[in-house]
Amino acid sequence: MHLDVNSGAARIAGGPEIAASTAERLACDARVQLVLDDREGNRMYLGRSRRLATPAQVAALVARDGERCQFPGCTHTRYLQAHHVRHWLHGGTTDIDNLILICSFHHVTIHDHDYLIRRRPGRWEFLRPDGTPIPEPVVLSGNAEGLIEMHTWDRLRIDRTTLSPQWYGERLDVDPILGALLPKRIPAAA
Repeated sequence: MHLDVNSGAARIAGGPEIAASTAERLACDARVQLVLDDREGNRMYLGRSRRLATPAQVAALVARDGERCQFPGCTHTRYLQAHHVRHWLHGGTTDIDNLILICSFHHVTIHDHDYLIRRRPGRWEFLRPDGTPIPEPVVLSGNAEGLIEMHTWDRLRIDRTTLSPQWYGERLDVDPILGALLPKRIPAAA
């Protein structure tokens, strides 16, 4: 990938221009050697010592982040990736305090949709592209017995067949459905 410092345009090996979010994701997921040309066209090779997290850093991330994706509400424990909070492309370092474990789905989402991550005391804060925080989901507490008692009081039956379908493959009669959705008479064309 070639990034033009003056225009900010990114291209893949002489190919067409690619979106900034794609360039960020490629830079995040691949080995990178920064090649910088000065104004006279002289090539200078610059870069930081390591972009990808080491196995020791990944182990520390797993211990710190609890072996799950850190995106609010996500419980994925597989396909986790070390993500640079301050993107590598924007000068972020591969230090443990700039890395976070996220699943591959949220990794793409963060890059493609410009979500932001900030470190807060004892936690990460995720921000939508408009800057509003994404709240942690509310964990509901209670017990099944209370729910069953409440539904029994309302004369609802909850047992092993509650989620069983009551349809056995017979032909679906769509007349009642369409009758409710469509007008009784089709108006004449104007």
